[in-house]
Amino acid sequence: MSLRLPGSVASSQDLKSLIMEVHEYANWYAHESVKTKVNAKVSSPSPTLSAATLELLRDWKANQQISAESLDLLIKTLEQYVSNSPTITITLAALPTSSLKTALVNWCRANIAPDILVSFRFNTSLLGGMVVQYGSHVFDWSFKRKILENRRIFPEVLRRV
Repeated sequence: MSLRLPGSVASSQDLKSLIMEVHEYANWYAHESVKTKVNAKVSSPSPTLSAATLELLRDWKANQQISAESLDLLIKTLEQYVSNSPTITITLAALPTSSLKTALVNWCRANIAPDILVSFRFNTSLLGGMVVQYGSHVFDWSFKRKILENRRIFPEVLRRV
């Protein structure tokens, strides 16, 4: 079954946190199911879930009924996602905002692969731009690289400013 991750779930670490929350929800659901079967009058509140987990469960529920078995299938699907998905690392000159992260993740999923996981790093020495690493390939679109490539003409540019 195909699964669409929320845009806020970017990296494998985000996905592992999502899996932990789904595990917690599945355990709660299993306990509540048993309580319902034996007509227990006391129920416990559902665990507090992140917005990403709630969105994922809503999408999952739209395709199939929530049950202990379907939640187990969801967890297995997410675990396969972690191990089989391509990953890239984007290094920026500053910490990215959540909206920038979401935009970059959505772009990568629309243009590279729908199941890609994106890790973010920051390195202030880049000065701006970004460096993207995919496997052994590194694509450097940083200002630092541009300045170093043009180091002979850089003093002339500064004199004109």
